[in-house]
Amino acid sequence: MTLALPVRRALRRAAAGTAAVLLLAGCGGATTAATEADKDTLTLAQPWDIATPDPVIDNGLYSVNVFHGLFDQLVAIDTSGALIPRLATDWQANETGSEWTFTVRDDAVFHDGTPVSTSDVVFSFQAILDNEKSLNRIYTNNIASMSSDEDSVVFTLKSPDAAFPRMAYYISIVPEAAYTTLGAEGFAQAPVGSGPYTFESWTPGVSVVLAANPDYWGGEPAVPNVIIEPVADSEARLNGLLSGSLDLVTLSPSQQSAVESSDYTLKEVVSNQLVYVGFNASSGPLASPELRKAISMAIDRKTIIDTVLAGLATPANGSSVAPDVFGHDPDLEPLPFDKDQAVKLVEASGYDGSTIPLEYATDANLPMPNELAQAIAGQLLEIGINVELRGSDNSSFNLAWNSKSLEGIYLQQFSPSMMDAATTLNYLYGPTGMALFQDDEINALITEAAATTDPAQRSEVISRVWQLNEERTYVANLHYSTTLVAMNAALEFEPRPDGHLDFPAASFK
Repeated sequence: MTLALPVRRALRRAAAGTAAVLLLAGCGGATTAATEADKDTLTLAQPWDIATPDPVIDNGLYSVNVFHGLFDQLVAIDTSGALIPRLATDWQANETGSEWTFTVRDDAVFHDGTPVSTSDVVFSFQAILDNEKSLNRIYTNNIASMSSDEDSVVFTLKSPDAAFPRMAYYISIVPEAAYTTLGAEGFAQAPVGSGPYTFESWTPGVSVVLAANPDYWGGEPAVPNVIIEPVADSEARLNGLLSGSLDLVTLSPSQQSAVESSDYTLKEVVSNQLVYVGFNASSGPLASPELRKAISMAIDRKTIIDTVLAGLATPANGSSVAPDVFGHDPDLEPLPFDKDQAVKLVEASGYDGSTIPLEYATDANLPMPNELAQAIAGQLLEIGINVELRGSDNSSFNLAWNSKSLEGIYLQQFSPSMMDAATTLNYLYGPTGMALFQDDEINALITEAAATTDPAQRSEVISRVWQLNEERTYVANLHYSTTLVAMNAALEFEPRPDGHLDFPAASFK
């Protein structure tokens, strides 16, 4: 959905606090065309700063936003979640999916003027494998060996992986000569890529400044300068937009009305984020599949979305991935809401009325976590399940999640960055992830999906996992979140389901 609104430029050039108050109060103002300064610089905000400009080390969402402007990757993922060429013009697997060959384009040039070669590709992956501090090793740890010739790179894997090309989306290609000469610390101070933007500066906690690369193989981007500012507080992001100091921000559901009543563009897109309720099904009352199913059936997803989330979400069906993520099955039925049947299942489970903790992060990367937890607890109480809310900070919650020490019910989100169900299967369902249950049949299907390179066949295997979960309710899908983006009305920008801010594709009218 897009709400196109005229620019209220006179107010936006006023002081930040005064403009925010006037706009929120609905005061009128003059409308003018975007100025030349607006067309030269795009200033956007994201909740956190980058960790480092070195893409060998980091892979956080907000760092990757910058990396995809500064560097090239072998492949890209478009706004629909489809895999498309970038440095690689083509990629093919052998019959088992244990070997992948990427053909590399010959017209890419690094910002220092040196051509991008297949040896730079191998070096970039190897630098990650050799660096124990690299967060990207989760994408490369299945690589057994690499080889290259003038035109292509061959990756031999330790085990078959049909999703390997999507992992390459997160590996930025760096120049071997510059990285070796400067060293990791020196390269982080003056990173060199081959992407559509060049590095100007990074002031930690303040901004990353980039400039358009006129020699980019894909064409010079439309906006000459980009400034990326870390702004953690959502109200500060909103006020920055309303004052004119920011051109592009993400908002929370509660802020939607403030922008709808002002002269800005508001866009929303169903994101790749699944919000779900998980269970420690290994012992205690939640070892009963009847009780787990009762909990799922007692949650009125639509009412929660309409009230708590201001309509900014889509009720989940049986797929534990969102619609634009590979592996989503649109043919699965919506998850049922049936309080009467839920009460019968509670009785059949033998539940004795004991209190079950509901754990969640109060500052989690999901909309309105406190309100969501309270709504779920209230609905479970209506079918006789007593819940104790245990909110904690995100670091403490993630520590408990990663160590598999959550005791009962937990509210969590998962956003598969590759736009593929592979990571969801491994993290939420597989034995090597964070699942608090073991199911041999599901584990076998996860292994089968990894070795199935035909997309249609692989999709069918993944759907069988979702169907088994519907029967056994290890994960109760709640909803697919909606990303809400507000922007300068003169800006042309399309939000992405994966949350990446694709500023190289932005332009001013």
